Amino acid sequence: MFIAGVRGSCAREIAYLRGHPWDLALISWFPALLMALTWAIFAQGINIKLPIALVDEDHSPGSRRLAIALEAARATAIAERPVTLEAAWPLVRELKAYAVLHVPADWERRAQRGDRLPVVLYTNEQFHAAATSIKTDVVGAIRSVAGGKAVDSLAALGGGFAGAERRAGVVRVELRTLYGPQLSFERALAGAFLPALLHLFVLAGAAYAIGREFRDGTAAAWLASGQGSMPAALLGKLLPLVLFSSALGLGSIAWMAGYRGWTASGSVLVWSLGLLTLVIACCAIPALLLGLTGALRTVLSFLGIVNSTAISFTGFTYPLFSMTTAAKVWSSILPFVYFYEIQQQQWNSGAPLAASAAPFAVLWGAFIAVPLVVGAPLLSKLCQTPEKWGKR
Repeated sequence: MFIAGVRGSCAREIAYLRGHPWDLALISWFPALLMALTWAIFAQGINIKLPIALVDEDHSPGSRRLAIALEAARATAIAERPVTLEAAWPLVRELKAYAVLHVPADWERRAQRGDRLPVVLYTNEQFHAAATSIKTDVVGAIRSVAGGKAVDSLAALGGGFAGAERRAGVVRVELRTLYGPQLSFERALAGAFLPALLHLFVLAGAAYAIGREFRDGTAAAWLASGQGSMPAALLGKLLPLVLFSSALGLGSIAWMAGYRGWTASGSVLVWSLGLLTLVIACCAIPALLLGLTGALRTVLSFLGIVNSTAISFTGFTYPLFSMTTAAKVWSSILPFVYFYEIQQQQWNSGAPLAASAAPFAVLWGAFIAVPLVVGAPLLSKLCQTPEKWGKR
């Protein structure tokens, strides 16, 4: 009976999708296209040759060596050489340069006397990612020039250049990056946005698939196609969405961790199971919300808020530890946050499998079991209450 109900509901949904190509598009090729475009945005991986303006008021051999070092750096390119700082500001405002580097007059001569003047870097923090890349390479270029000059000076104290390098390196700090040493935007940003987009389309697709039955007054026919069983009717209706979305999600994992070479430090299987769990959760949640409200527009509006805040509250850009209590509470009710934790653990950190047990438990308990146990009877009752149908 149950299998027959699933088959009947699924056949009914497939027939509907065949007759409504744009509805089919929203759960098949359109999410795939949007995910491909999103990946393409970050495929470059790193910032290359970002334009900066160099204001060289020193015109010394040292400032020229600094300019050569900046041109050789990966992230920076000297696009303009204005004579004064006043002439440089319009370049930043017109977005012709992301930063201005100012080398003051007498910089090298005063450095030789021990009376150093600072080289000042002005960055446009409206473009934080670009500014961060520029800072790293500019600091590296300045250190390379200043370090060379320091070694030259210390060599005169005896021991030649070998002794000078030992003296210069008496105190040093090493920066060692964990879990993402490539600093790739493809891995960091595309890796976060691809499942977030999938999560968006599954939530909206599931809500629309269920909600249109009540909006269009066809809920009784839908329940009948499932042999009167709401679990069978619900599973059959959402099966095409689950299969399309699961294939798309697993394909994105294969693309990133396989073809693109961003191999997983932990278990690809657990990561994949986490994504499949997210897909199922994104189908269960709309079932509960529609069972409670019966109003498609209300549910889509709420899910729009959930979708738009999914990445922001993972701690991906702004640490969760620094968020307010209200923000932490909101983060705790977003299913994507728990999947993202699993992804970070298994893809980047190589965490033990036990570490992923807690987010899995929350997804299966709070976002799958509870919505289905509570939502299925509510939907079944709603299917038998025609006076509540037709809500937009």
